[in-house]
Amino acid sequence: MAVWLVAYGAAAVVWRALEGKTWLDALFFVGLVVVVNVVVQWVASRVKRKVAARHG
Repeated sequence: MAVWLVAYGAAAVVWRALEGKTWLDALFFVGLVVVVNVVVQWVASRVKRKVAARHG
C-alpha cells in the first residue's frame, strides 16, 4: 500500500509538472489511475476463479 501511495503521489507530481495542470487535475488523474487499477485487478481475479473452477 505504501508503494502505491508513493507511486501515485509521484504520478500526480509529474502530471502537474509536465502538463502544467492544476493540483485538482493531477489528483483527478491519480484517482482515475487508482480506479482503473482496482477494476483490472478485480477482473483478473474473476477470470482466475472461473479458470480454476473449470479445471477443478
